[in-house]
Amino acid sequence: MSKSLIVLRNVFRVFSAGTQSIQVLKDVSLSIAPGEMVAIVGSSGSGKSTLMNIIGCLDKPSRGEVYINDIPVHEADSGELAELRSRWLGFIFQRYHLMPYLTAEENIAIPALYTAMPAAERQQRVQLLARKLGMDSRLNHKPAQLSGGQQQRVSVCRALINGAQIILADEPTGALDSASGRALMGVLHQLHADGHTVIIVTHDREVAQQAQRIIEISDGEIVADSLNHSRTAEQETHRLPSVQDNGRASLWRGVHESMRMAWRSLLGHRMRAFLSMLGIIIGISSVVSSMAVGEGARRAIMDEIGKLGNTTLEIRPGTGWGSKRPDMERALSLEDAASLSKLPWVLGVSPIVSSMSTAVRKGYDSSMMLSGVSGDYFSLQGIRFVQGNGFTTRDVADREPVLVLDEISKATLFPGDEDPLGQIVQIAGAPWRVIGVASKPGPKVVSGFMSAWIPYTSLLQRISGDKPLEAITLRFQDALTPGEATRRAESHLIREHGRKDFFTQTDEQLATALQKTSDSMSLLITAIAAISLLVGGVGVMNIMLVSVTERTHEIGIRLSVGARPVDIMNQFLIEAVMICALGGLTGVVGSWLAGSIFSLVTDEFSMVFTWLPVVIACGFSALIGLTFGYFPARRAARLNPTEALARE
Repeated sequence: MSKSLIVLRNVFRVFSAGTQSIQVLKDVSLSIAPGEMVAIVGSSGSGKSTLMNIIGCLDKPSRGEVYINDIPVHEADSGELAELRSRWLGFIFQRYHLMPYLTAEENIAIPALYTAMPAAERQQRVQLLARKLGMDSRLNHKPAQLSGGQQQRVSVCRALINGAQIILADEPTGALDSASGRALMGVLHQLHADGHTVIIVTHDREVAQQAQRIIEISDGEIVADSLNHSRTAEQETHRLPSVQDNGRASLWRGVHESMRMAWRSLLGHRMRAFLSMLGIIIGISSVVSSMAVGEGARRAIMDEIGKLGNTTLEIRPGTGWGSKRPDMERALSLEDAASLSKLPWVLGVSPIVSSMSTAVRKGYDSSMMLSGVSGDYFSLQGIRFVQGNGFTTRDVADREPVLVLDEISKATLFPGDEDPLGQIVQIAGAPWRVIGVASKPGPKVVSGFMSAWIPYTSLLQRISGDKPLEAITLRFQDALTPGEATRRAESHLIREHGRKDFFTQTDEQLATALQKTSDSMSLLITAIAAISLLVGGVGVMNIMLVSVTERTHEIGIRLSVGARPVDIMNQFLIEAVMICALGGLTGVVGSWLAGSIFSLVTDEFSMVFTWLPVVIACGFSALIGLTFGYFPARRAARLNPTEALARE
């Protein structure tokens, strides 16, 4: 076997068609020596293409033995067959089989991408081959910009880029005019003269007569094998520099080349890539935007609460917000407020009682929430006066009908630049004099009515009558923690009441409750947005599955020039990850633009973007690409090279 480069022994090839078996090759045996120029000739359906596929390691025999350079092809797996195609074989196809979205230079270099050939050597060989075949001026052109003869020459260059010793030409002149056909045969003779083993599969007797040896096949059997004495041995000239046995590319080199090929593929199919990204873009944008809205709202709330300080304590009757206890409705009294105010660590106390009423001015009436408080209330709550002042101790003692409006009430009852101070507002049928306009810090509550503050004594006497206190608010010394102040206040009131018929709330507790609520809402919104990410992932999988179907021919080309199934799988996986990662980045940019627009629409709060959601979103999108891209990639890797090449 060492004297022969190619050996076939008793080769059979049987194909299944439903329940039937079709025998295409029958007991074929032959050997081809290094440097021979052989023509395999036969009519359509004779089995010559199947024989070429087996010699070219695109297919394996059903029975029999095949050796290339003493390597048993019939025992090789898909990876070993790819290795043989990469190192020993170069294909020149009848239909050229060039990738339309790549330039001639990129098409020529494809086989070398799956080897360890250095980039500089690869570039040098591309230039050398192109110059040798007269294509050096057309390297930047895509196949659609080349003539049939030029495309075939690109195919020849691609077959030689890895230094293949065996050149397989399948009907090389079948798609060419006579002039281009003669030119191509001249190239094949030149390759033969350079020492390559050239195998031409053809049905054209004139083409076959140009070979040194003619093998005739009919109905799957070799019926003639003779030397063509009219052809003399050709002298070796213009031999190409040999390629070092670089083997397969390293893991990093393979991933790098797969990323480059994936990027070129995406650029070559822009609309499909965009449609693949669309679901991811929407999902990532939704996730990042919702988290930015939640973070912005949380910070706005925390900032407003921070303005209240952390030394305010509120005491309310009952056992908690969720339980109404009629027997505890009057748990708090004015005596409790008075006793608390005498404690040395308490800086100020105010009872709180409220009532809904109707405010009327100049024919305009609206619901108004009246809060009855003491004069200390404004300083306790950090309320800032925009105009005027609060009520005095005398106003409270004398039950004066004085009124402090909030900014909404002022804008409603006194539109424009009208000064409200000293003006009269009818409340519950009685006149009340406006003495101030105040702005309360903390979260702004949007309601359907206005609000204002009046002395609690005035409210109890003039509006509501005898009514239980809603709460007592107090401010404690800065030296105390909210927890210590709460403990002291509870101990004092339990001694006074004999039981705990009240509950307390500090600004810290309010902030914690609001934080939990904000986190829950953010989680809910994010979960809903994440569903769109999963939908986007399914969309990517569907598009990639369609892509595998559309690019079956391309996959066949890559497999035929030496790509292993794992190389195909890596490329499709990387494409899916790249699509999702790019979609994620685009979604982040989209959410940032949405944030800019949001800031123009409202000034209540702004969307706050942090790195963690962005990193998580982009990482999650890449994971989706890896997960949902696996099945299309596996399907692509399992394609049979001959079947894939047949689909154009």
